[in-house]
Amino acid sequence: MSGFPSRKAAGPLIAIVAIVLVLVLLLTPMVQSALFDLITSPFHKKVPASVSFEVERDVIVSANGGTIINFTLDAPVMPELNESGNHMQSVLNISYSPEPSSLGPRYGIDWTVWHHGGLSGDESLTVRMVYQMHVEAVVWDLDSSLSANVTDLPQDLTDRYLMDEWKIIVSDPLVQSTASNIVKGETNVYSILSAINGWMVAHIKYPSESGLADPSSSVQTLHSMLGDCDDQAILFCALARASGVPAWLQLGALYDTNAHEWVGHGWVQTYVPLKAGGGEKVTIDTVNRDFMIWKPNRFAEFTDDGNGEHLYDYYYSFNCAYEPKSYSAGEGPEYTEEYRSLHYSESTDKIRVDGFIQFCIKNQVDMELALVKRF
Repeated sequence: MSGFPSRKAAGPLIAIVAIVLVLVLLLTPMVQSALFDLITSPFHKKVPASVSFEVERDVIVSANGGTIINFTLDAPVMPELNESGNHMQSVLNISYSPEPSSLGPRYGIDWTVWHHGGLSGDESLTVRMVYQMHVEAVVWDLDSSLSANVTDLPQDLTDRYLMDEWKIIVSDPLVQSTASNIVKGETNVYSILSAINGWMVAHIKYPSESGLADPSSSVQTLHSMLGDCDDQAILFCALARASGVPAWLQLGALYDTNAHEWVGHGWVQTYVPLKAGGGEKVTIDTVNRDFMIWKPNRFAEFTDDGNGEHLYDYYYSFNCAYEPKSYSAGEGPEYTEEYRSLHYSESTDKIRVDGFIQFCIKNQVDMELALVKRF
């Protein structure tokens, strides 16, 4: 009799050896990591590490059949953005046509200003700004175990960003009670911001039609439970401030990769103090489900400094004197803004946003990205 197993016996033995080898391989961290990535990859957001783009912004003033006596246009000079060691936004070049009437500082930032004598009938004037920029993605790897409490927030931020400010109404009883119900006495800053973000994503809906240029106040949005991007950012700021956490607006534009067009956009910037010391300025965009993620498909033109008059000034950059009698009832000069993409290039490197699926499950939010339009 042969000392070797029969073919019938060798089959199960080979299968057992194969199973053992597979189990051994599964125990290695490299294989475990690869399998985890394969299984969970559909549930992870991936964003390009950087984007380079050139965008044209046209501001158009039309007499609209009447008589404009004179008008003024202004816009902030596009800033460089560097936060906590992260170089987020680089301005490579800016060109203007026609050239601005003046360029100079106003409450700490530079503004371009155009003065014009007047227009009538079917006359119009187009002011064109072309931005060449490079923007890098930032993902803040923070959680409640790293975050300190509201008592650890910097004094200069609490002095500027906890009070009422134009549309950011903090003192209203509805805002106060809503914030209290959401936060439930929590003092950890990360936990407070996470709770507000989860509540807003679950309860505040994006309107089916674009809103007016004048944004809704935090109280108006709470009553309607509807808000576009800056409406939602204003409400987020109010709820955070009511909970003791400074939060403020950033405003600019965002590239819609589905429609291949630029749209005006607004989001939140806030601050997370760290138990280890210091802290991080982070961005939150509830409309796009971007919690502490800075996507590079955007630019920030203006950062709220806590003064409501300055925020109002940014929104109402067109000031005009005209002859009311030259227009029919309800008519007047027209002011419009248009964006046009001249170049848009994403890096091949991608950044995976870990924890996104866990965040969505925890807060029961819709994972599908919403369209964003500021107005």
